[in-house]
Amino acid sequence: MPSTTSALRSVRLGQLLDADVPLGPLGGIHLTCHTTSSGKGKLHGDPSCSMLRSSHATQSMQVALGEAVHKWCGNCRWPIPADSPLLAFVSAVASVTALKSASEPSPDTDFDEAEELDAASALATGEYPQQECQGTDDDTDECDQEAWDRFEQARLIRERHHDHWRYLHGHMLESGEAVAAFPWLRPWAAPLQEALATAIERERCALAALLRPSALLEKAVIPQLSEPEPAPGPAFAGLGADAERILRRSWSSWRDKAARSWTALEDDGFAASSVLYDAFGRRRKGRDEAFAALDALVADWIALAREIVAEHSKGSRRLVAIKIPAVERDAAYGHRRDPLSPWEAGLIATYQVTAIWPAGAVALLLPHLIAERLLMGTPTSMSATRLDLEESGLPVNELLRRWAITDDAHKAL
Repeated sequence: MPSTTSALRSVRLGQLLDADVPLGPLGGIHLTCHTTSSGKGKLHGDPSCSMLRSSHATQSMQVALGEAVHKWCGNCRWPIPADSPLLAFVSAVASVTALKSASEPSPDTDFDEAEELDAASALATGEYPQQECQGTDDDTDECDQEAWDRFEQARLIRERHHDHWRYLHGHMLESGEAVAAFPWLRPWAAPLQEALATAIERERCALAALLRPSALLEKAVIPQLSEPEPAPGPAFAGLGADAERILRRSWSSWRDKAARSWTALEDDGFAASSVLYDAFGRRRKGRDEAFAALDALVADWIALAREIVAEHSKGSRRLVAIKIPAVERDAAYGHRRDPLSPWEAGLIATYQVTAIWPAGAVALLLPHLIAERLLMGTPTSMSATRLDLEESGLPVNELLRRWAITDDAHKAL
């Protein structure tokens, strides 16, 4: 162990390193331990441990980590030099050990089968109720509220599955980094990673059932749309001289929202209308005419996107490999930020064919338009490349494994 003593970390080794954890070459690191004068009791990191106070005489000794792991006190903390490899190893072991609890079913996604099926049925028609109820005013109000509550619950179920799925990704990626840093942990970590992979697949399937592949396909062409030349007509007279600028902002807001979301194109209209709403403020004159005209413009944008999809509907599917990034956490404020947009997350959930989870590598069989956009516009946090099964002659799992190794090597340069 390095001799640096200027910076020490206090670690409960007895709670973190069980006897079944392989220590590898670190088993020879020596620790200062305290025990009874007979040397037959437990090993302690703190000479003032309450379990030692009953002894009339104690002694200190240097004990190899491989020997101490079977005897140490579970309550004691050991002072470990900050530059010791043991600290990084203990952190790696903790990352793998955390997979045990992460693999268990989460109360956040504990929905029964009927709830899941009803959510899928609702979201297959859109994000919000599509039909009005028939009956008296009182009956209609009650029915409308029931419909809105139903869709709100459906969206909540989808959000819960997505968030937990991404939470599990983070645990898996951390464990993969731990095993890469300390390869002798691999046999011990493998069963825990396999159990977590099963949990990840369960959440992926649940999320995929609540998404619409047709919506994901239509969103693929949004970046291809050229910005329309705004031509404010009489309907936008209420906006005055700012009409052209506001229409450009409405277009940009709609395009950005539509490109990132996993919902149908019609469900993104509020991104455009919110710009108009802010522009009018409390003014009423010309408001209704402007909103009606904007709805017509959005309908034109949607129609144009669907024309492009129809023109390329016969394109062959492509096999694409990606590396899934973990959810990021702001060190200063603790806020979470997901590098994946809902659209990208939806692609992974819907089109995954195989995965090597410890490496965060996933193969997707994608419609042509989606593959083109993903390969051309991949965020820097997510590697992506096309896999060619015919050229390689390899099974998809082996091809994905080799790509993951190559991608890691490139990032290490």
